[in-house]
Amino acid sequence: MGLLILLDWLSGGDAIRQSLVLWILLVAAAGLAVWECRERGYRTTVMLWWVSVVAITHVPGYMVLRFLVRPPRED
Repeated sequence: MGLLILLDWLSGGDAIRQSLVLWILLVAAAGLAVWECRERGYRTTVMLWWVSVVAITHVPGYMVLRFLVRPPRED
């Protein structure tokens, strides 16, 4: 999650407003991982491992989306 904050700082401000959707999606993905692990009856350590894997893999994808899918600059 610190990578998202760093990414906002590098992209030029409005950190909360610009990445609010990305934060919501990250929390939703981690919540779905917790829900699925509870449904399957996994131990707490396995559940935490899955949540960390989900968070680690989603953040680079969000970084790619931030830099590749943004409006063109007005010069």
